[in-house]
Amino acid sequence: MSGPLPNAEILGRFNESVYSAFAMLAGMQLDVFTPLKDGPLSAAQIATAIGGDEARLRPLLYALVTVGLLEVEEELFSNAPEAAHFLVRGRADFMGERHHLWSDIWSATLKTAESIRTGVPQAKHDFSSMSEEQLEEFLRGLHPRAMAGGRAFAHDCDLSSCRTLLDVGGGSGGFAIGVTEVVPHVRAVVTDLPRVVPIARHFVEEAGAGDRVEVVAADWVEQTLTDRFDVAILKNFIQVLSPERACSALKHVSAAVKPGGRIYIMGDILDNSRLGPEETVTFNLVFVNIYEQGQAYTQGEYEDWLKQAGFEEIEFVTSDMITAGKVGRS
Repeated sequence: MSGPLPNAEILGRFNESVYSAFAMLAGMQLDVFTPLKDGPLSAAQIATAIGGDEARLRPLLYALVTVGLLEVEEELFSNAPEAAHFLVRGRADFMGERHHLWSDIWSATLKTAESIRTGVPQAKHDFSSMSEEQLEEFLRGLHPRAMAGGRAFAHDCDLSSCRTLLDVGGGSGGFAIGVTEVVPHVRAVVTDLPRVVPIARHFVEEAGAGDRVEVVAADWVEQTLTDRFDVAILKNFIQVLSPERACSALKHVSAAVKPGGRIYIMGDILDNSRLGPEETVTFNLVFVNIYEQGQAYTQGEYEDWLKQAGFEEIEFVTSDMITAGKVGRS
């Protein structure tokens, strides 16, 4: 054999990287960053503020220093710039609630081998069996990112001629809330399964967006709506379905889009080799554990389904967003 001999260094790097992520997660779960919003505190003061044990907290604080989320000087801890911006409760870009989502999917991914061995998802997301509290907690973990995604979408895409927007499988309604904050002339309808609707309405009311965002129940695999929309958004929706159900859903969504309108599909799109983007290839392991049949699909699969549903001018805008136009003119 020519060339350098294999060594175990890469395995060690994978192992070591896990603990940095777990330190961040624990810091978010304990909300250690919010008490530091007004200045440095000692470990004892932080423990008192969060109601935790000082001796066990201290190693976490130093771990958060080493991963770049805290700073320390003379045993007084303060937030690093990123933590101050994103992890202090009450600030506009607060992302601390995402620990609900991350702890859920990281725990699920630990079951990958058993899901493959048995052929059954070992951490199945079965919304029908979740309690209302569990479902709301799950959606709350998704909500901040959804709102940020909606705002970014509205800034990046020309919605000047859009008056009506459909958010398919919109969960908490965060994406539609974010869009209509930026472009308030848009009226959005968020659709999801009946159990999700009252929770989404609560998020809409919480955001004061009731005059811009309506929430209704719909199962897009089986039905369409009588209303017609200028734009349809499918964010992290197709990935929960089997290929057959995805194709059916796209046909029903197409029926709800006006001729000349547009559809945007977002999240976890593989290239046709199935080897990229790397983050999508690896994140696909989450789907192995939480869905019966859903997964990340390829660009070619999406092109085929969109054409069957009556869309044209298919464009891959980014590595995780596709857009296409509805056949015909409004």
